[in-house]
Amino acid sequence: MRAFLTILVLLVAGVAAQAQESAVTTNTPATNAPPVAAVSNAPLRVIRAELLRSLLQGTDDFVLIDVMPRLYYQDFHIKGAMSIPEPELAETVRDWPRYRRIVVYCLDVDCDTSRDAARTLMDMGFTDVLQYEGGKREWRAKKYEAVGKGKLLE
Repeated sequence: MRAFLTILVLLVAGVAAQAQESAVTTNTPATNAPPVAAVSNAPLRVIRAELLRSLLQGTDDFVLIDVMPRLYYQDFHIKGAMSIPEPELAETVRDWPRYRRIVVYCLDVDCDTSRDAARTLMDMGFTDVLQYEGGKREWRAKKYEAVGKGKLLE
């Protein structure tokens, strides 16, 4: 009987230790961050102009970030977007909840800035990051709601 109790205690201790270890490496409410390894290799999620437009019209349950330098933001940006240039992104969002939906964009499909920004956010543990790869040029071409003339886009 004593051997049985010893084995039972060891099993319970092992399960408790495993559960504690699991809580450290998974997305828990205490940290709001998934394990970095799981995020770093995740593919980027792309959002199209039409879906972004409908999100902007229907909800404010996300943050839209123009990651280009502020001069470009002032020249032209999607209405509702905030300006956080890519070099300032990590510091600015450091204390944001990791489950917050964030959409980033830059100039166009050839601009790497929004891809870099999305990857930075994912590496920081943000779990709902979208990249609008069409950027300012596509948005302007579709004549969707925006702020500014877009002289720097020409």
